[in-house]
Amino acid sequence: MQRLIVSTVGTSLLSNMAREKGGETEQILRDTANLEDHQIKEEEKAVILQLAQEASKKLESSSPQEARRLSAELNGIWGYYFNVLQENRSQDVHCLVSTDTFQGKLTAGLLEEYLRGKDFRVLGVFSPPGLSTADNQSFSKGIKQIVKWCHEVIAEYHRQGYSVVFNLVGSFKSLQGFMNTLGMFYADEILYIFEAKTADLIRIPRLPIRIEPQPIFMERAKVFALMAEGYIASQEEVKGIPEIYLDMDEQGFATLSEWGFLIWNENEKEILGSLPLEKFNFKGFKYEKSFEKDFEKLDKTRRADIISTLAQVAVIYQEKGLAGLREHTGLLYEDYQGLKERKIGHFRLDLDWRISCKEDKGVLSLRHVGSHDYVNNNP
Repeated sequence: MQRLIVSTVGTSLLSNMAREKGGETEQILRDTANLEDHQIKEEEKAVILQLAQEASKKLESSSPQEARRLSAELNGIWGYYFNVLQENRSQDVHCLVSTDTFQGKLTAGLLEEYLRGKDFRVLGVFSPPGLSTADNQSFSKGIKQIVKWCHEVIAEYHRQGYSVVFNLVGSFKSLQGFMNTLGMFYADEILYIFEAKTADLIRIPRLPIRIEPQPIFMERAKVFALMAEGYIASQEEVKGIPEIYLDMDEQGFATLSEWGFLIWNENEKEILGSLPLEKFNFKGFKYEKSFEKDFEKLDKTRRADIISTLAQVAVIYQEKGLAGLREHTGLLYEDYQGLKERKIGHFRLDLDWRISCKEDKGVLSLRHVGSHDYVNNNP
């Protein structure tokens, strides 16, 4: 069976090296644990880079058992292969998840280099922008990126038949805790090893959990769809939505909380595909009759994809207009050339499907939706 093994990365590799030196080196690691590259003094950075160089050399000459003692992450990975899989790793893929900090990305890079050198297949390192344990705001911002990544990347590996394993032996306890929750939705099993030297690998199977959305998600689908695309909602727009689903600032403006984001992602397609188009009267949009007729012919899955994309377009259009749609590498808005009726354009739903539209006085009129040829021949 093919496996995707996702390992959360902390700084144990650097910390174990620093512990041997003690004193100032350990203090520098502690003081800079949550800092990004540009926030660290050059003399402190030099100390950390020296540690990294020494750690890399030590790993290179270490046996797997010695590597397990040097790194919590490798303790989990090698422990899994020794105790469970008997080192059969030819079809497995590994991904490392680190904080968006100097130490986090540096450690993840060292582990990636080590794994590749041992003939592991490594997908890469995922460092969610802003993720650190410095404060709740940074942690929350990064966690939302992980939820989105799980929904898009991990779920796709599941669809391809991979068994997903979350190796949570390494990393910070706060990140471990949330990844454990995500693992109940996206992983087939979760790995831990207690800190005692003689501790065995702990394997936790996936629980058959599925969270059904509360009626509020159907009732307020429009604002949930917008917030899922980064929209900052006003206090009035989220009135009546339970606070557990929201992150609110002191002025009452709101975005989705980690929990709200998770539940929405799990149920988005069912919600969006079940509701009529009129429920999504996004600001700055006008649905022409031709668009409504095209939409009504489609199945729930395709309708959900369209509404999700329209929510994304609505957020970008209100912030940056057509220029923002042109800049977006997924939407790739373009004007049609050579038409009698001027300023008709289109943007992408996916590689084959398009939506045609026309801007007039700050309003984007949506004209047709369908396959590339259908829309281009009848924009």
